[in-house]
Order: sequence, then C-alpha cells, then structure tokens
Amino acid sequence: MKRATFPVKKSRVKTWSEIFQNPRPVTVESLKTGEVEIQKVGTINPQHPKAVNVKDETLNVPIMAHIIHHEKFGAYLIDAGLDASYYNDPRGNVRGLLARFFADEFHQDKNQNIAFKLQKRHLKLKGVFLSHLHSDHMAGVRELPKDIQYVVGKGEKYPEYKPFLYGNYLKGIETLHEIDFSTVEPIPPLGPSADLLGDGSLWAVSTPGHTRGHMSFVVNGLEGPIFLTTDACFIREGLEMGVASSDYTWNVDKAQKSLDKILKFLNEYPEVKVICGHEDPYFES
Repeated sequence: MKRATFPVKKSRVKTWSEIFQNPRPVTVESLKTGEVEIQKVGTINPQHPKAVNVKDETLNVPIMAHIIHHEKFGAYLIDAGLDASYYNDPRGNVRGLLARFFADEFHQDKNQNIAFKLQKRHLKLKGVFLSHLHSDHMAGVRELPKDIQYVVGKGEKYPEYKPFLYGNYLKGIETLHEIDFSTVEPIPPLGPSADLLGDGSLWAVSTPGHTRGHMSFVVNGLEGPIFLTTDACFIREGLEMGVASSDYTWNVDKAQKSLDKILKFLNEYPEVKVICGHEDPYFES
C-alpha cells in the first residue's frame, strides 16, 4: 500500500474563538458498532497522582464511529468501527498463527456493523478519517468502498504481521493518505490543527500517545462545537480525573501530554461538547 500526503490548506485563523464565531453547516452522528471489554485500571493510569481510588474492574464499552454530515461536501466518517464479521466471530475473521492467543475480541449484535448503518441511512461516503489504526477503529473499512480517500496521521503504523496475526483491514486500498502535522499551523492550546475540508467545519488535531500518529477532531457546527477525543481519552471518568491511559497505549507520557492540552482547551472553551473515544453519547443499547 502506498502512502501519500493529504493536502491541508493553510488556515488564516489563529484562535479557536475565531473558528467558533463562524460555525459551518456540519453535524455529527455517533454510531455504536459493537462492544469491547477493557480494564478500568490501565484505561486510567493508576500511577498518575490524580488517579485516586481507581478500582480494578472490567468495563463493557461501545465501539464507535462518527458520521460527519456536511450540507455542501457530503458525508464522511471519523473511524469505521466494526464490520459484520464480528457478529458470528468475536475475533472478526482475524487470521494467523497467533490469532487464537492475541486477536482482539469484540461483541456485536445483528445489524450493528458500520455498512448496515450507512446503507440504512442511504449514505454515500466521500472519505474516512481514521484516528489511528487499531482494529476497533478500522475493522469496518473491510466492508466500505475502496474508491474513496482514507486518511491517517503521519507516522501511524499499520499492524499487519503475516503469517502471525493479520486482519486484512485495509485490503483493496491502494493509497493511504497521511496528514503531516509538522507542516500544519498550531492553534493554541491544541497545537497543530488541520482544516480537513477547507471551510473551518472539521479539524484534525495531533494527539500522539495512544499511538504515534493518533488524531482527535473538532467539529465546528451550527449547534455548537464538538470535540471527539477518540482514544486520547477512552472514557468520561478519565476526562473528569484528567488522567490518560497506561495500558493499550504506545507512549504513556505523550498520552498524558495530549490529554493535558485537551483539558486546557476544554477549560478555555467551556461551550465545547466533548465525546470520549469509547462513549456512546446517546446511551443506546
């Protein structure tokens, strides 16, 4: 698979206040595509001084994808969730010599997969922005069109280890497009922020730590701005404590620094609604 640079237009705005004063015709629809068990200790770093009385318990959390509906530019996805293979197989057709031991296991109800939900809405996607390349965020790509643009942060690694462990998640995609945040103008306090559609409606923010090229997103809609942390913060309790993850994470220190700047942003702009990475804002079953 080839990699190419995703073109980002240079933005003239210098602050989020300027951006939020010019909301755009864009909305977010969040979709639950399955569930996964995670451990609370590790989801919230127990070594952090703010992690007071974090109990060691198993949490069932949703696996989310988010449709970006733009009045002019059409429909995009932020993350792809799960495809239908997880309904009958908790490993979702992941193969390899070590699949039995190391493949992630998820739960999915019938017709919960991403393609079904898009077809039900009669949506034709224009592109997919992947916050990172973990299976619960990209498995749904397997049942999505391949003639659209798929975008990740530069430096994001694709975890395929044939013949040991592989899911063929991105099979059929000829080119994976990357945002090079080193060339993107910073907007304090979030740092490098890329205007994805060129009109100030949807922004990708560099939030490394969970993975090397991890991205979070700002949606600047008419009903008010929304911040999608993706896996920079898994659950609401981590956000409230101000503590990032230690497990499931590439670099714990960088993950905490990314969360710290998110918290500063949310403190400066209290009008922003926030949705964490494994949080269903509609509390659907």
